[in-house]
Parts: sequence; structure tokens; C-alpha cells
Amino acid sequence: MFIAIGKIIKLHGIKGYVKVVSYSGISERFSELTSVYMEFKGETRCFILEDVILDDNSANIKFKNINTREEAVPLVRKELLVPYEERIKLPADIFFIHDLIGLQVFDINGNYLGLLKDVFQMGGNDVYQVNDGKREILIPGVSEFVKEISLKEKKMTVQLIEGMVE
Repeated sequence: MFIAIGKIIKLHGIKGYVKVVSYSGISERFSELTSVYMEFKGETRCFILEDVILDDNSANIKFKNINTREEAVPLVRKELLVPYEERIKLPADIFFIHDLIGLQVFDINGNYLGLLKDVFQMGGNDVYQVNDGKREILIPGVSEFVKEISLKEKKMTVQLIEGMVE
């Protein structure tokens, strides 16, 4: 099983480098890797990292045997994958989106609100889409509303405000 850690967004220069955006926001992650995987026509292929130049939330990466801009073109828009066991450790209050999807969501009074179906990354904060089959609730992913997340119990507890639920 693999986990996506970033995406190649464009070419960089003429020597085969590509610009990669980190999904975790931790671009240093790329300098710790020796290889990554990418999907090509249903096949997962391994790519060896030859050089990594860090740049804020992104990195310019050169892969072994990719030496020209033209050779790097097929890599654009590909996600970089690593084996699930090699995922980074996140701080206690930060979660991978795939770990949140499917959590049961309850209000602070213990009322079931539905399952967390999707997470929208809106820039300032994430927004959680909760659905119980009849209604949809959008909950900002901030501590004012999200009171507790327990991956072990597969449960999220939230505090709603008036107008959030119809």
C-alpha cells in the first residue's frame, strides 16, 4: 500500500528537474528520500532521487536517468508515492486526510451527525463534509468546532453553532 506525499506541478529548467508540491507542507521530507513511486498506466514504477533542492513548500527534484526537460514531461501532474510504512509522523493534532475519511461524527451531546465523507482544503483551513444520507453538514476544521478526533475509536466530536445544521 502506498501513500501520496506530493505532486509534480511543472518542469523546472532544462536538465530534467521537476517542481514538486508537498502534501504535508513539509518539503524537507523530500531530501530524506532515496526513491519514490509513480503510477503509469496502472503500473507502479520506482524512481531514484538524484538531487533535491528545497524551496518553501515545494522542492525541485531531479530523478536518475531523467536528464532533459523533454524526458521529464511525462512526469508532470504525477503524484509521488511512498510505501505506507514510510509515511512521516505528524504532530498530535494533525491528521492525514485519508485517516479522517469515514470517521463517525458526533456533536458534543453525543448525537450522531453522520460520516466524514470528504475534506476540502480551502487554504485558510480545511472543511469537513459530513453526511448521514439525508443531509450534509460542512464543518470548518478548526478547534472552535472540532473538539476531539480519535482515530482509534474512528470518531470525531464537534461543536456546532446555530445555522450549521438545517
